[in-house]
Amino acid sequence: MNYFLRRSYLIFIVLGCFLYADKIAVATKVKGVAEIMKVGKKDFTSLKAGVILDDGDKIRTGNSGFVAIIFIDDKSTLKIKQNSEAVITGQRTAKDISKKINLDGGTIRASISKQNVDFVIQTPTSVASVKGTDFWLISDEAGDQVIGMEGQVSLVNTETGQEVNVTSGMTGISTPDGQVGISETDVATIPQDPDDDSEDGPSQLKIYLEGPNGEQKVFIIDYQ
Repeated sequence: MNYFLRRSYLIFIVLGCFLYADKIAVATKVKGVAEIMKVGKKDFTSLKAGVILDDGDKIRTGNSGFVAIIFIDDKSTLKIKQNSEAVITGQRTAKDISKKINLDGGTIRASISKQNVDFVIQTPTSVASVKGTDFWLISDEAGDQVIGMEGQVSLVNTETGQEVNVTSGMTGISTPDGQVGISETDVATIPQDPDDDSEDGPSQLKIYLEGPNGEQKVFIIDYQ
């Protein structure tokens, strides 16, 4: 089992003991400048690997920042690259979490397990919805690019409602003036993805959980 999957597996064993309705994901890796604004708070604080994410938490990365999170219901992952800002929301059903990412700007990679509920990423320009796929989304003032790696992504422009379906090897674009388009992906445009499997990870992971009265509990997982 590779390092990232092994660590995820251990996390889920522990999480099963103390899940609450508003807990939706956990930060599994943090590099460089990365901050979190907890739901209901007004200030950002430093984000650490092992922090449990609540419905409505906002993550912000700086010039060298990188954050990987994993959702606790189905192990879907989200990688947030530098200079990005996103609100992570999720509504729990009996078995699943209906997920929505509000991306104010930046670059993310979503590797989504097959969904029985919605998984939506919304930007100021577009809405990308998926049922199970792997793709990059790059959002800035010029608009959005969706680069399909696996599966299919529906990309809808919020100004005009125009839609394109982005599949593996294709890139969809959506612009603030309402235009959408699709073309074959230029491999040079695919963002670099930090290779979790090639790095020697720590043998200990701390998971942080805050109680209803503000007290913080730390769960420590040791593994080889």
